Amino acid sequence: MNETKPAPPQARIEKSRLSRFLWLIPLGAALLCAWYVGRDILFAGPTITIYFQNVAGLQEQNSLLQYRGEKIGEVEALKLTPDRQQVMVKAKLDAAAAGLARQGSVFWIVRPELKPGSVSGLGTLVSGNYINVQPGAGAPTNTFTGAEKEPIEPVQALEIQLLVPKLGSLQPRSPVFYRDVQVGEVVSCRLGDDAREVVVQARIDEEYAPLVRLNSKFWNAGGLHVHIGLFSGASISAESAQTLISGGIAFATPPDYQTAATNGAEFVLNDKSQDEWEKWSPAIALHFLPDAAINKTPMPNLNPKP
Repeated sequence: MNETKPAPPQARIEKSRLSRFLWLIPLGAALLCAWYVGRDILFAGPTITIYFQNVAGLQEQNSLLQYRGEKIGEVEALKLTPDRQQVMVKAKLDAAAAGLARQGSVFWIVRPELKPGSVSGLGTLVSGNYINVQPGAGAPTNTFTGAEKEPIEPVQALEIQLLVPKLGSLQPRSPVFYRDVQVGEVVSCRLGDDAREVVVQARIDEEYAPLVRLNSKFWNAGGLHVHIGLFSGASISAESAQTLISGGIAFATPPDYQTAATNGAEFVLNDKSQDEWEKWSPAIALHFLPDAAINKTPMPNLNPKP
């Protein structure tokens, strides 16, 4: 007698409530990827090309572009030009820095530099070399020729020329002093047109420009000054510790001062000062003085005696 076999048990699958939301995970990942891609497309800045003679210290996908100490982009690629005379730097700017991609903007590489009288770029020893920028105001562009050194920012100042037989320790950024107060600096140094003298281009800060008159006397304030007197013996002095290394210029204006100098005025840069010059102390009103400071009307007596 055949016995009927019982049907095998069947598994019953019950879906957890949590499983209904598992599909949200891949959907969320897809949306997140789309957001990142969209952000890169919509909020990315322009890609610019900068040509440098030497890019030592820069690294692809690592070196930064900065402005006022803030990151504004990143170096994407470094490549030699076909003639192997320059290096082409491809850099991606942040969207907020897109306005820097204009004609007139100057890009240069900041490196650690140690030279007489100054030390700069020491922060790059930790962060690495980076590209800095001085903004321009021209039409938008994506191609630039990089500067080999930091440009000297234009300022409102009196531009003068000093003529000297040889340069000595003077260099760009050497200070210009009036009564031991720095009132300007050297901008550049070059040989004259006939190579018989050196032309030192200097600028005096706008507020101190009235101190420079057509009969002012300039002298080299760098190095040590040795004076030997018949009764006082020998004395050694220097304008400042800074000028011992980087050089410097000082000037004085006589009490019977002449017309104020204008841009392009030329002066002889004497090797040393004369005692008479350093005793001059004319009263010259400066631009930054408020009216009350130069008003010669006597102040009223607020506490009159009875």
